[in-house]
Amino acid sequence: MKKISFRSIKDTGPSASALRLVLSGSASAVLVALAALLLSKQPGTAMKAFFITPFASATAFLSMLELAAPLALCALGVVISFRAGHFSLGGEGQAYAGSFAAALFALFMPGASGFFAVVMAFALGALAGALVAAIPAAGSRFAGTEVLLSSLLVSQGFIYLIDWAISGPLRDSSRNLIAMPPVPEAMLLPRLAPPSTLSPAPFLALAMCFLASFYFERTRTGSAHDLYGRNSRFAKLQGYNTRLFSWLPIVASGAFHGLAGAVMVLGLRGSAIRGMSGGIGWSAIGVSLIASSKPSALFAAAFLFAWLDAGARQASILAELPADSGMAIKAMVILVIGIRPALMKLKRRHL
Repeated sequence: MKKISFRSIKDTGPSASALRLVLSGSASAVLVALAALLLSKQPGTAMKAFFITPFASATAFLSMLELAAPLALCALGVVISFRAGHFSLGGEGQAYAGSFAAALFALFMPGASGFFAVVMAFALGALAGALVAAIPAAGSRFAGTEVLLSSLLVSQGFIYLIDWAISGPLRDSSRNLIAMPPVPEAMLLPRLAPPSTLSPAPFLALAMCFLASFYFERTRTGSAHDLYGRNSRFAKLQGYNTRLFSWLPIVASGAFHGLAGAVMVLGLRGSAIRGMSGGIGWSAIGVSLIASSKPSALFAAAFLFAWLDAGARQASILAELPADSGMAIKAMVILVIGIRPALMKLKRRHL
């Protein structure tokens, strides 16, 4: 009997993710041009805001890298969960909980500063995200509940709870924003290239993505992780601890979402603002789809979304393009990438 190679049960390689990135970039460019022509009274200015302004200065480009960092971390959480066969939709609430936990640490430990304070805030953010994810994980492990639904319901519940806390007892009444008091400057991530918002966050996200890539592609546990996601019964027959994979990837996914939330508070935002997660959990699913669930391609896919967001903001100011145009373009790109496998399958049936 021929021995099954673990490499044979993985995706064929980086070609799929590279192709999806190219297709996503091309689709984005076409959709941006169409949006500029159809929705803006100044199409030339709108296209310049998308294609030139974000890359015209080092400050704008580096700020986009910073914007991509938390999105890449959330997308990494999505990959960890999805590749184990757990289709968790709780990323939004998990990231929000991570932001809230990091802001709470800054509120109650205002004297903390330096590397230790940042590490503690990151750890608490990751822990908060993991705890939110632990509820649907426990339901899946012990009661057989469907993670797809339970994770969404639990996430939404925590979003309402955190919204109440930020807008109620923990609100900083001295500001017009519905937000908690700002994080002390000594606890914020350092700016590496002022006046851009670049901090060490993109380097952290890149390191995490490449470590995850090594885990999935070069370790036996990573192969078992993939195998469990493809066929849990076969993984059990191979002698793997399937009980562990039945819940741990969900919790680990929550930890990465929570870490992303803490990164937003200590970096770009500087405070926990009501609704600050801003759909990042849902965008992360699109990023993972574009990257073909390959951790090594996640940051590039996240940067694509960061560019669309930055370009849409500039175009809405300079050319009166609808403010939600970036979100609509991202949705169309996800639709194009998502429908491609179905079209390819239909084409093979007719050959």
